[in-house]
Amino acid sequence: MRGVTDATLPTAAAAPNTVERAAHAFATVEQWMSSDPMAGLLGLFDQATAAPPADWTSWLHLNEELPEWLEAVFQAADSVPRGLTPDQVEVLRRTLSVERTAAAHFNFRTRDGSGYRERSQAVDGAFSQQTRARVLALTTELGLVEARPPRFASYEKTLVLGGGYRSPLLRARLAARFRATGVDLGEISFLGSPRFLIEDPPEHVATAEYAPEATDEFGLMIGAVRAEFGLAASEVTFLCGCPSADQRCPKWLAQGAEGADETPPAYTHERQATLIESDGRVIGSVLSASTGRPPYRPDTSDTFGLWARCAQPRLGQRVLVVTTQVFVPFQTFDGLRRLYLPFGVDLDTVGLGTEYADRPLTTEYLLQETLSAIRSARRLLVDAAETLMSTPT
Repeated sequence: MRGVTDATLPTAAAAPNTVERAAHAFATVEQWMSSDPMAGLLGLFDQATAAPPADWTSWLHLNEELPEWLEAVFQAADSVPRGLTPDQVEVLRRTLSVERTAAAHFNFRTRDGSGYRERSQAVDGAFSQQTRARVLALTTELGLVEARPPRFASYEKTLVLGGGYRSPLLRARLAARFRATGVDLGEISFLGSPRFLIEDPPEHVATAEYAPEATDEFGLMIGAVRAEFGLAASEVTFLCGCPSADQRCPKWLAQGAEGADETPPAYTHERQATLIESDGRVIGSVLSASTGRPPYRPDTSDTFGLWARCAQPRLGQRVLVVTTQVFVPFQTFDGLRRLYLPFGVDLDTVGLGTEYADRPLTTEYLLQETLSAIRSARRLLVDAAETLMSTPT
């Protein structure tokens, strides 16, 4: 992603405090959001400068909400909250406007109002071949297509992100190949969730080869570790102390949120399986996060949050994140929000290249994940803004 994946994130010496990191977050989002490729992508559709709808949050994802102070920023040209600069406020306004446009044109998971769908269940759009070719070119420039190698030869921590179908296997394979070529991965964590396997289209057909007994994403991650690293996983333990996932966890962090009553009990627990080398040495773990967005399954942000609570990352710590390239932009912004902004880790996010054929490069998929990145960038800006607004002057 020009400006995110290709640019070097600040080191601990460059950003020793959250104020500096918050300012960097604004600069990073601005560089990507105001880039020529983003302008070109929005220009393919005719709504980039449309007037705001009566309900200014109508484009938000699922049951998401925005802080009240942000409404004034979006709707009043002269509103500059204390702690923010006029330029930072303009970045916020532009990002909200871009998100509104992208939500109207890039969403192929919930666009007909029928409710939540996984990525594999998205609908098709009607695009000309010319538009499809242009979207591919522009999203390539935005960082969704071409993979790059890790920035460093050594990391203190490596996070392999969860997914569905063959993604866990292929991401574990990429991490194993990095290690085989001499990259020191440090402690390795495979981040999953209790998301149930999808039945339509059937996920088990693709996962039977490496995780035949898996019933959820956590099981897929354990199977991927076994297949690609040859590691044994210890008995699964509940970090919350519960005996099983049959009942809602009393320690669930989101139990008072809207939608909590409709959340599957399995989504409220946190689990761990330790990874053990043949010589008995522990080299990492597989983690399963609880959801922070009831009643829906946990997402990348939830898994980052659980890992941070377990690992207690330090300022300047080098952390490699392994995912699929089409997700690198949005998971970079998620990582900046959950790991860089509060802890100051030196985050490096890399993805599977097209040769792995992990995810389709259709116009619909590329636009959908551009929308995911825009939403994640906006969430990063909100957290960075609130950091700056809460800092004494």
